[in-house]
Amino acid sequence: MKIGIVTDNTCNISKEKLKELNIGYVPLYINKEDEFIKANRLDLEDYYEFIKNSNYVPKTSQPSVKDFEEVYTYMIQEFDYIISVHLSAVLSGTFNSALMAANIVNSDKIKVIDSKLASWALGFLIEDLEKKIKNDEKNLESIINFCKNYYKRVKVYFSVGDLNYLYKGGRIGKAKSLMGGLLKLKPILSLNDGILTPIKNIRGMKKLNKEIVDMSFEKNKNIKHIMVLHTNNKEIAEDIYLNIKNKNIDLEIRKDYIDIVIGTHLGPDSGGLITVWEES
Repeated sequence: MKIGIVTDNTCNISKEKLKELNIGYVPLYINKEDEFIKANRLDLEDYYEFIKNSNYVPKTSQPSVKDFEEVYTYMIQEFDYIISVHLSAVLSGTFNSALMAANIVNSDKIKVIDSKLASWALGFLIEDLEKKIKNDEKNLESIINFCKNYYKRVKVYFSVGDLNYLYKGGRIGKAKSLMGGLLKLKPILSLNDGILTPIKNIRGMKKLNKEIVDMSFEKNKNIKHIMVLHTNNKEIAEDIYLNIKNKNIDLEIRKDYIDIVIGTHLGPDSGGLITVWEES
């Protein structure tokens, strides 16, 4: 039995790597000045510089049902079953587009899953899923349960450079945005059960980055993956990285840009940390 994987570009894994692993993917869209552009066609550094130096904040949009249909129709010819794992359904309609397309193409052979994750939290799930299938896991129910429960082992903490981006994207109210700016407070946000959740406010970037790291490593569990993320501010990423190193963590610490869709809502000078624990 051959099992294939489909995801979307918010997983943060490069399109070159996804192609190498034979993983299908569907990009979301950036609506930039009334032009819908597939997110995977934009250069990350150039794009983040654009939104940093512009008063215009682009919108984002989910893939169409047809986008998914095309990928599913192609992949179902090669695989017996397809596991399609996507960005949190609370944050995007991507999951619903995938589900509708699966029902059109072949709902018996295409299993669509809400990861309740975003960015490299979803990326780590896809990487681990690929290895699981590669190691000859054939139990479809076991694979589906693995994907549905992966979020329980993930911690996501991050902050933003400017609360206005979350406000303009409809993620927080105007009052909270204004208050945070006036008091010069930086929020620590988390992704819990797929929902963007404010945790606490910290004054000062250095203290904030240390708190993000402390919260990520507070429980005595075995860590499997670590990813430091940023929206084109490498100083923030380096500060978070050094705070992790101070804890003498003997594990690879990876650094990357936040994917372009999630980064649009967070805005420039945002950064954070994703950790994944071993299965218990």
